[in-house]
Amino acid sequence: MVPASPMLADPDLVGNIENLVALTSGQYTLGSLILMVSYGAHFAFIVYFLMTSLTLAPRYRIVPILSAIVMASAGLSLLREFSLWEASYAFDGALFQPLAEGNVFTNAFRYGNWTITVPILLTQLPIAFALARPELHKRAARMIVPAVLMIWTGLYGQFGETADLSRLNLWGVISTLFFVWMLVEVRGVIGAAIRNSPVSLAAWPKNIWWYFLATWGIYPIAYALPQLGLTGDIVVGRQLLFSIADISTKLVYGILLSRYVLRRSALEGYAPAAEALETSPLGASAASACGD
Repeated sequence: MVPASPMLADPDLVGNIENLVALTSGQYTLGSLILMVSYGAHFAFIVYFLMTSLTLAPRYRIVPILSAIVMASAGLSLLREFSLWEASYAFDGALFQPLAEGNVFTNAFRYGNWTITVPILLTQLPIAFALARPELHKRAARMIVPAVLMIWTGLYGQFGETADLSRLNLWGVISTLFFVWMLVEVRGVIGAAIRNSPVSLAAWPKNIWWYFLATWGIYPIAYALPQLGLTGDIVVGRQLLFSIADISTKLVYGILLSRYVLRRSALEGYAPAAEALETSPLGASAASACGD
């Protein structure tokens, strides 16, 4: 364990703990690698989601297309974080010192990106579960409102992590309240999805719900991590948690929804979806029903 680094800047003037501690070569390299893998993974799956949309019934194609949009937006944000990480540290012969050439690192770009992508991710749920249009619009709005409030209260609070932790904690609690509100609304969509799903797919909404809870729950942990100390390990650990959460809640989540709507398309008689699944019992059954 690397000991805590001395304060290198006025805590009241820099936004995030990344600007207060020096990193070892290993910590700096690991942080760069985490961010590089994160933006690379998002960019790589743009093509996957666009190609997936071609096998779906028309009403469901928007689900992976929205995932492709999320991949592009998140990838650009993470690329910006990576570039800023590279520019914000300079090696002095022993450690990588922050605030290189006056460059200030910030996690605010992540929050800005979440403001774009989280409403999209939430809207995908009622679309994938084929809720009726009026209900879809209503439930999407009811999820998006607390989600945006959660993000922006968290953004304001995280700028208190370098000095007075009471700001971090107070706004963290407020953000968590909005998070719980959002979860209640998501659970309502899941309940509607269970009632609306074909019998053979009824377990999917339940499983997606538990996956949703597990992966979105990583963000509050990452948010609170600076309370454990201002060290290089905490800096890198938070970037790792944020990136795991981003990949889980965007990329893997998109794959799960795409696989669900593929199966639903096949069951509803869409031949290309049945053909894509024909090596599985479900696909063979659907393909047979389509006359293939």
